[in-house]
Amino acid sequence: MANFFDEENSSATDFVIPNIRHLRVIDAVARNASVSRASVEVNLSQPAVTQAIAKIEAMVGRSLFDRRQNGSYPTPAGEVFLHRIRRFLDQCDRALSEVSQTDSIQPLLRHVTSAQIRCLLAIARSTSFSQAARAVGISTASLHRAAREIETILQKPLYQPTKYGLILSPVGLELARKIGLATREIEAADDDIRYLDGVESGRISIGTLPMSGAYLIGAAIADLTNQFPEARVSITNSPYGILLNSLRTGAIDIIFGVLRRPDWAIDIEEEPLFYDPYCIVARAGHPLASLPSISISDLTHYDWIAPGEGSPRRRYYDALFEGEERRPRIGIETSSLSTIRSIIAQSDRLTLVNRHEVEIEERLKLVSILKWTPSLPPMQKGITTRSDWHPTPIQSRFMNLLRKHAKLAAG
Repeated sequence: MANFFDEENSSATDFVIPNIRHLRVIDAVARNASVSRASVEVNLSQPAVTQAIAKIEAMVGRSLFDRRQNGSYPTPAGEVFLHRIRRFLDQCDRALSEVSQTDSIQPLLRHVTSAQIRCLLAIARSTSFSQAARAVGISTASLHRAAREIETILQKPLYQPTKYGLILSPVGLELARKIGLATREIEAADDDIRYLDGVESGRISIGTLPMSGAYLIGAAIADLTNQFPEARVSITNSPYGILLNSLRTGAIDIIFGVLRRPDWAIDIEEEPLFYDPYCIVARAGHPLASLPSISISDLTHYDWIAPGEGSPRRRYYDALFEGEERRPRIGIETSSLSTIRSIIAQSDRLTLVNRHEVEIEERLKLVSILKWTPSLPPMQKGITTRSDWHPTPIQSRFMNLLRKHAKLAAG
């Protein structure tokens, strides 16, 4: 079964999804400003509506409505919670309707339970139904039943057989991805509500590319945690394809680094921050470091460290020596900046990097930037996010700090 969700992101199965019918009750009471009118809309008795509100308020730990003689009105915490649950319900409704082939005008989410959604997400991130059942804490038979119930509601197959057993089909995986993203709205509600008390303790999960440059992102993170000590930051360093998948599944909130969104990723948007010029780097004290000028011929006399074939940086490296009779030897291929740094420091090898990627090393005089400027276009770097992402207060703070440091880096 496809490992659709990041194993380190436990929200798919560990996060408790509130009773969906109760969430619809909260929405109905807010829109109608009345428990009695809401009870008619959701087809529940008034005591049942009152009980649903009490259960959600107990879960949130806040009063969500101000009960008055002329109606029930959301409290500040209620307004914040409503914003997130409406996004959750809307995203779930859209995801289900895109899959279903029925002509029902009723939102399909009315027929889906939070337990069924939890099972779907567990299946998406597990390698087998038995593993998914253990993650949810139910029997395999119960998991199969929940899986088939969603298929019945949607009247659309979500699974396909293989020699290893049932797995989610591409349609099922895409549904799980969108539902998983919707659950992040419920998670974000807690950070939003705590912000009302002046507590900025939210979480941001950042994806960085292997050679995105540690100094700038590190400076922004240091500023954030110094200003807001309760903020939690997680950082994942992976190739672009893995990070893009993690972003689209909600495992991370942003990608920082080179902007290279594929045309098909229409649910992703990019924010350019600065242009990062290329430079050629050697160890401190390298024979070429003291030369006032360097020729292409000088560069071909040393072994190089270069990224693997097919990467944008490798194409630029190849362009450097295009048309030259002699090309330097590439003895090592890697995109790991820490590996490059370690090898460069202990040899006469050269490498092509962006200037801000070695800013710390240059300040500490661990490397030398050779006096030769490649005639290559600078790399555009910035932030990649989901198009419909609504950041929490702490996430917005971090984004602004990152923009500030990028502006300083751009000069």
